[in-house]
Amino acid sequence: MKLTVSRDRAGRFFVSVLVEERIAPLPPVFLRDGGAPKAVGLDLGLTALVTLDDGEKVDHPRLLRKYGAKIAKLQRSLHRKKRGSKNREKARQEIARLYALISDVRRDALDQLTTRLVGENQVLVVEDLSIDSLVRSPRGRGRRRKAGLNRAILDAAWGTLLRQLRYKCSWYGRTLVIVDRFFPSTRRCSACGVTGPKLDLAVRGWSCGGCGAVHDRDVNAARNLREEGLRLYELVASALPPGRAMPSMIRASEMPDVVVAA
Repeated sequence: MKLTVSRDRAGRFFVSVLVEERIAPLPPVFLRDGGAPKAVGLDLGLTALVTLDDGEKVDHPRLLRKYGAKIAKLQRSLHRKKRGSKNREKARQEIARLYALISDVRRDALDQLTTRLVGENQVLVVEDLSIDSLVRSPRGRGRRRKAGLNRAILDAAWGTLLRQLRYKCSWYGRTLVIVDRFFPSTRRCSACGVTGPKLDLAVRGWSCGGCGAVHDRDVNAARNLREEGLRLYELVASALPPGRAMPSMIRASEMPDVVVAA
Protein backbone atom coordinates (compact mmCIF):
# COMPACT_ATOMS: atom_id res chain seq x y z
CA MET A 1 0.00 0.00 0.00
CA LYS A 2 1.23 3.49 -0.87
CA LEU A 3 0.06 6.78 0.66
CA THR A 4 0.49 10.18 -0.98
CA VAL A 5 -0.39 13.50 0.67
CA SER A 6 -1.02 16.46 -1.64
CA ARG A 7 -2.34 20.00 -1.41
CA ASP A 8 -4.24 21.83 -4.15
CA ARG A 9 -4.33 25.54 -5.03
CA ALA A 10 -7.38 26.02 -2.82
CA GLY A 11 -5.34 24.92 0.21
CA ARG A 12 -7.11 21.59 0.61
CA PHE A 13 -5.14 18.52 1.67
CA PHE A 14 -5.75 15.11 0.09
CA VAL A 15 -4.52 11.65 1.05
CA SER A 16 -4.33 9.20 -1.86
CA VAL A 17 -4.15 5.48 -1.14
CA LEU A 18 -2.82 3.23 -3.91
CA VAL A 19 -4.35 -0.25 -3.78
CA GLU A 20 -4.98 -3.02 -6.27
CA GLU A 21 -8.63 -3.88 -6.80
CA ARG A 22 -10.41 -6.21 -9.20
CA ILE A 23 -13.64 -4.62 -10.43
CA ALA A 24 -16.32 -7.15 -11.31
CA PRO A 25 -18.11 -6.51 -14.64
CA LEU A 26 -21.81 -5.70 -14.50
CA PRO A 27 -24.34 -8.23 -15.83
CA PRO A 28 -24.78 -7.86 -19.63
CA VAL A 29 -27.77 -5.81 -20.78
CA PHE A 30 -29.58 -7.25 -23.81
CA LEU A 31 -32.99 -6.57 -25.31
CA ARG A 32 -35.62 -9.25 -24.72
CA ASP A 33 -36.56 -9.52 -28.38
CA GLY A 34 -33.76 -11.15 -30.36
CA GLY A 35 -31.04 -10.80 -27.74
CA ALA A 36 -29.47 -7.68 -29.29
CA PRO A 37 -27.34 -5.56 -26.94
CA LYS A 38 -29.12 -2.59 -25.41
CA ALA A 39 -27.55 0.51 -26.96
CA VAL A 40 -27.83 4.25 -26.51
CA GLY A 41 -26.78 7.09 -28.81
CA LEU A 42 -25.39 10.13 -27.02
CA ASP A 43 -25.24 13.52 -28.71
CA LEU A 44 -23.07 15.96 -26.76
CA GLY A 45 -24.05 19.60 -27.01
CA LEU A 46 -24.34 23.01 -25.37
CA THR A 47 -28.10 23.59 -25.44
CA ALA A 48 -28.43 20.26 -23.62
CA LEU A 49 -25.30 18.67 -22.21
CA VAL A 50 -26.28 15.21 -23.49
CA THR A 51 -29.24 14.14 -25.63
CA LEU A 52 -30.21 10.45 -25.70
CA ASP A 53 -31.77 8.73 -28.70
CA ASP A 54 -35.01 8.19 -26.76
CA GLY A 55 -35.46 11.97 -26.50
CA GLU A 56 -34.16 12.43 -22.94
CA LYS A 57 -32.10 15.59 -22.52
CA VAL A 58 -29.63 16.16 -19.69
CA ASP A 59 -29.45 19.83 -18.80
CA HIS A 60 -26.22 21.77 -19.14
CA PRO A 61 -25.47 23.07 -15.58
CA ARG A 62 -23.51 26.09 -16.92
CA LEU A 63 -21.60 26.46 -13.67
CA LEU A 64 -19.24 29.16 -14.94
CA ARG A 65 -22.24 31.28 -15.89
CA LYS A 66 -23.94 30.54 -12.56
CA TYR A 67 -20.91 31.65 -10.55
CA GLY A 68 -19.64 34.19 -13.11
CA ALA A 69 -20.70 37.31 -11.17
CA LYS A 70 -19.11 36.03 -7.97
CA ILE A 71 -15.88 35.12 -9.78
CA ALA A 72 -15.71 38.59 -11.35
CA LYS A 73 -16.30 40.26 -7.97
CA LEU A 74 -13.54 38.23 -6.31
CA GLN A 75 -11.11 38.91 -9.13
CA ARG A 76 -11.74 42.65 -8.89
CA SER A 77 -11.09 42.42 -5.17
CA LEU A 78 -7.86 40.52 -5.83
CA HIS A 79 -6.54 43.20 -8.21
CA ARG A 80 -7.10 45.88 -5.58
CA LYS A 81 -4.87 44.08 -3.09
CA LYS A 82 -1.16 44.87 -2.83
CA ARG A 83 1.12 42.30 -4.46
CA GLY A 84 2.83 40.07 -1.93
CA SER A 85 0.43 41.00 0.87
CA LYS A 86 -1.42 38.53 3.06
CA ASN A 87 -4.74 40.02 1.99
CA ARG A 88 -3.91 39.33 -1.65
CA GLU A 89 -3.06 35.73 -0.80
CA LYS A 90 -6.36 35.35 1.06
CA ALA A 91 -8.23 36.74 -1.97
CA ARG A 92 -6.36 34.36 -4.28
CA GLN A 93 -7.26 31.37 -2.11
CA GLU A 94 -10.90 32.43 -2.03
CA ILE A 95 -10.98 32.41 -5.83
CA ALA A 96 -9.21 29.05 -5.89
CA ARG A 97 -11.77 27.59 -3.47
CA LEU A 98 -14.63 28.79 -5.67
CA TYR A 99 -13.07 27.22 -8.78
CA ALA A 100 -12.49 24.03 -6.78
CA LEU A 101 -16.18 24.01 -5.81
CA ILE A 102 -17.20 24.41 -9.47
CA SER A 103 -14.86 21.59 -10.49
CA ASP A 104 -16.15 19.28 -7.74
CA VAL A 105 -19.83 19.91 -8.56
CA ARG A 106 -19.20 19.37 -12.27
CA ARG A 107 -17.21 16.17 -11.72
CA ASP A 108 -19.81 14.73 -9.36
CA ALA A 109 -22.66 15.44 -11.79
CA LEU A 110 -20.77 13.83 -14.68
CA ASP A 111 -19.83 10.86 -12.51
CA GLN A 112 -23.47 10.19 -11.61
CA LEU A 113 -24.58 10.59 -15.22
CA THR A 114 -21.92 8.31 -16.73
CA THR A 115 -22.44 5.65 -14.04
CA ARG A 116 -26.16 5.57 -14.86
CA LEU A 117 -25.59 5.39 -18.62
CA VAL A 118 -23.02 2.59 -18.31
CA GLY A 119 -25.22 0.67 -15.90
CA GLU A 120 -28.30 0.84 -18.14
CA ASN A 121 -26.70 0.04 -21.52
CA GLN A 122 -24.38 -2.54 -23.05
CA VAL A 123 -23.28 -0.33 -25.96
CA LEU A 124 -22.77 3.42 -25.73
CA VAL A 125 -22.25 5.45 -28.89
CA VAL A 126 -20.71 8.92 -29.17
CA GLU A 127 -19.20 11.05 -31.90
CA ASP A 128 -15.43 11.44 -32.25
CA LEU A 129 -14.94 15.04 -31.07
CA SER A 130 -11.69 16.96 -31.51
CA ILE A 131 -12.12 19.16 -28.46
CA ASP A 132 -8.70 20.81 -28.83
CA SER A 133 -9.68 22.00 -32.30
CA LEU A 134 -13.08 23.21 -31.12
CA VAL A 135 -11.56 25.46 -28.44
CA ARG A 136 -8.77 27.03 -30.48
CA SER A 137 -7.95 30.63 -29.61
CA PRO A 138 -10.34 33.03 -31.38
CA ARG A 139 -8.89 35.33 -34.02
CA GLY A 140 -10.19 37.99 -36.38
CA ARG A 141 -13.84 38.89 -36.74
CA GLY A 142 -16.25 37.19 -34.38
CA ARG A 143 -13.54 36.42 -31.85
CA ARG A 144 -15.71 37.57 -28.94
CA ARG A 145 -18.47 35.15 -29.96
CA LYS A 146 -15.89 32.38 -30.45
CA ALA A 147 -14.41 33.10 -27.02
CA GLY A 148 -17.87 32.68 -25.49
CA LEU A 149 -18.35 29.42 -27.36
CA ASN A 150 -14.96 28.19 -26.08
CA ARG A 151 -15.97 28.96 -22.48
CA ALA A 152 -19.24 27.07 -22.92
CA ILE A 153 -17.44 24.01 -24.34
CA LEU A 154 -14.91 24.00 -21.50
CA ASP A 155 -17.71 24.48 -18.97
CA ALA A 156 -19.51 21.46 -20.43
CA ALA A 157 -16.38 19.33 -19.78
CA TRP A 158 -16.98 16.98 -22.72
CA GLY A 159 -13.45 15.63 -22.30
CA THR A 160 -14.13 14.57 -18.71
CA LEU A 161 -17.43 12.98 -19.70
CA LEU A 162 -15.81 10.94 -22.50
CA ARG A 163 -12.90 9.95 -20.26
CA GLN A 164 -15.31 8.65 -17.61
CA LEU A 165 -17.26 6.69 -20.21
CA ARG A 166 -14.05 5.09 -21.49
CA TYR A 167 -12.77 3.80 -18.18
CA LYS A 168 -16.19 2.79 -16.86
CA CYS A 169 -16.93 0.78 -20.00
CA SER A 170 -13.58 -0.95 -19.48
CA TRP A 171 -14.35 -1.62 -15.81
CA TYR A 172 -17.88 -2.91 -16.20
CA GLY A 173 -17.76 -4.95 -19.41
CA ARG A 174 -19.45 -2.42 -21.69
CA THR A 175 -18.47 -1.19 -25.16
CA LEU A 176 -18.01 2.45 -26.08
CA VAL A 177 -18.32 3.01 -29.84
CA ILE A 178 -16.78 6.24 -31.16
CA VAL A 179 -18.28 7.10 -34.53
CA ASP A 180 -16.20 8.88 -37.17
CA ARG A 181 -16.33 12.68 -36.84
CA PHE A 182 -17.32 13.01 -40.52
CA PHE A 183 -20.45 10.90 -40.06
CA PRO A 184 -23.41 13.23 -40.90
CA SER A 185 -25.39 12.51 -37.74
CA THR A 186 -27.07 15.91 -37.59
CA ARG A 187 -28.31 16.28 -41.17
CA ARG A 188 -29.16 12.67 -41.90
CA CYS A 189 -32.85 11.75 -41.48
CA SER A 190 -33.14 9.00 -38.88
CA ALA A 191 -36.48 7.96 -40.40
CA CYS A 192 -35.57 7.41 -44.07
CA GLY A 193 -31.77 7.86 -44.23
CA VAL A 194 -31.73 10.81 -46.65
CA THR A 195 -28.86 13.23 -46.00
CA GLY A 196 -29.79 16.89 -46.28
CA PRO A 197 -27.70 20.08 -46.52
CA LYS A 198 -25.50 21.38 -43.71
CA LEU A 199 -27.37 23.07 -40.88
CA ASP A 200 -26.43 26.26 -39.08
CA LEU A 201 -25.83 25.85 -35.34
CA ALA A 202 -28.83 28.09 -34.66
CA VAL A 203 -31.19 25.61 -36.38
CA ARG A 204 -32.63 23.37 -33.65
CA GLY A 205 -35.24 21.57 -35.75
CA TRP A 206 -35.74 20.67 -39.42
CA SER A 207 -37.95 18.74 -41.81
CA CYS A 208 -36.68 15.97 -44.09
CA GLY A 209 -37.05 16.72 -47.79
CA GLY A 210 -37.34 13.00 -48.53
CA CYS A 211 -40.06 11.75 -46.19
CA GLY A 212 -41.29 14.94 -44.52
CA ALA A 213 -40.38 13.81 -40.99
CA VAL A 214 -39.87 16.64 -38.51
CA HIS A 215 -36.76 16.29 -36.37
CA ASP A 216 -35.31 17.77 -33.23
CA ARG A 217 -31.70 18.37 -34.24
CA ASP A 218 -30.09 16.71 -31.20
CA VAL A 219 -32.49 13.77 -30.86
CA ASN A 220 -32.10 12.98 -34.55
CA ALA A 221 -28.30 13.06 -34.22
CA ALA A 222 -28.43 10.72 -31.20
CA ARG A 223 -30.61 8.23 -33.11
CA ASN A 224 -28.27 8.25 -36.09
CA LEU A 225 -25.27 7.76 -33.82
CA ARG A 226 -26.96 4.77 -32.19
CA GLU A 227 -27.66 3.08 -35.53
CA GLU A 228 -24.15 3.72 -36.86
CA GLY A 229 -22.63 2.55 -33.58
CA LEU A 230 -24.59 -0.70 -33.69
CA ARG A 231 -23.48 -1.22 -37.30
CA LEU A 232 -19.83 -0.90 -36.25
CA TYR A 233 -20.44 -3.08 -33.19
CA GLU A 234 -21.88 -5.87 -35.32
CA LEU A 235 -18.96 -5.65 -37.76
CA VAL A 236 -16.47 -6.13 -34.94
CA ALA A 237 -18.56 -8.85 -33.27
CA SER A 238 -18.81 -10.86 -36.50
CA ALA A 239 -15.03 -10.76 -36.96
CA LEU A 240 -14.16 -11.96 -33.45
CA PRO A 241 -13.10 -15.58 -32.87
CA PRO A 242 -15.62 -17.72 -30.93
CA GLY A 243 -15.45 -17.09 -27.20
CA ARG A 244 -13.60 -13.79 -27.53
CA ALA A 245 -15.05 -10.91 -25.52
CA MET A 246 -16.01 -7.65 -27.19
CA PRO A 247 -13.49 -4.82 -26.73
CA SER A 248 -14.33 -2.02 -24.32
CA MET A 249 -13.89 0.58 -27.06
CA ILE A 250 -14.44 0.61 -30.82
CA ARG A 251 -13.15 3.65 -32.70
CA ALA A 252 -14.28 4.05 -36.31
CA SER A 253 -11.11 5.95 -37.25
CA GLU A 254 -9.07 2.86 -36.34
CA MET A 255 -11.10 0.63 -38.68
CA PRO A 256 -9.60 1.49 -42.11
CA ASP A 257 -11.74 -1.03 -43.99
CA VAL A 258 -14.99 0.48 -42.73
CA VAL A 259 -16.71 3.04 -44.93
CA VAL A 260 -18.50 5.91 -43.17
CA ALA A 261 -22.22 5.52 -43.75
CA ALA A 262 -23.57 8.26 -45.98
